Amino acid sequence: MALKHGYRRNQLVSELMSQVRASRTEQFIGNLAIVHVPSREQPELLPMQQRIIVGAEKRAGDLGFQIGAFTLAGGENAPALARILRARGIIGVIFLQANSNDITASFPSGDFAVVQVDYDSPIPLQHTISLDHHLTLIAALTRLRGLGYGRIGLFIERHKDDRLMNKWSAAFRSFQENQSGIGEVPVLKVDHLDGNVFNAWCSRHKPDLVVGHVDGALAWLKRAGRDVPADVGFFNLNWNERTHPCAGLDLRPEMHGSVAVETLAAQVQRSERGLPVDPRIVMFNGLWVDGPTLRTLSA
Repeated sequence: MALKHGYRRNQLVSELMSQVRASRTEQFIGNLAIVHVPSREQPELLPMQQRIIVGAEKRAGDLGFQIGAFTLAGGENAPALARILRARGIIGVIFLQANSNDITASFPSGDFAVVQVDYDSPIPLQHTISLDHHLTLIAALTRLRGLGYGRIGLFIERHKDDRLMNKWSAAFRSFQENQSGIGEVPVLKVDHLDGNVFNAWCSRHKPDLVVGHVDGALAWLKRAGRDVPADVGFFNLNWNERTHPCAGLDLRPEMHGSVAVETLAAQVQRSERGLPVDPRIVMFNGLWVDGPTLRTLSA
């Protein structure tokens, strides 16, 4: 009847009344879910994904929501998961690093507000929260070049690059071609990294700095008789999953969770359900973190 008579929500009045109600009692809006979508390469939650969930839980509490964690292991299980979520009164779902055109395709999204964290499809179907991998790496390479490194090499496992639509390797190659100053070391991209493959690549191309996700490279370099940072520098593409002190990129996992909840809450408040007609991607940059694996080579 409100729509029939032309009623439109006044957001300013709604915000004022929300504050008035909040001053009287603790406000609860509804239940949300964050759903881990495992893959063959990453069947369990990684430390960074666990921190995404922590960020989502904190922001959900700030906004008056409760959020629970679930797993969707295969598209055939999607309808069953939806039934569980409906039974628990869940109104919004965050898919954690899923392929919106694959595993989640059979999920009945029409019953929920939906958003995903990261994507590996050229045509995302859901609103998406993502780090700006391209700009983040370009900024880091600019700063590394400024330290004097002139032969920078990128090493990465294929599934990590492929899951992000090759944004890491694309940014690196783009910098090599268009910015110059970091040499022409070819990207080492293999299915599985090990010390033999890594050290053979280093011996062949002689980078003065290596950039990658696996800080096991520190041990591989030591085994090859190369000191870090005296002989070669190391910069971690995902500082959040480091196992040794190092410099690298903070990919801000808590920010992923926080922004995902904010995006989902906005959809809930607008009574939007299902896949959007015009999916949007909300992006932000990673942060540089200093560490003992870098040194200044030039003034």
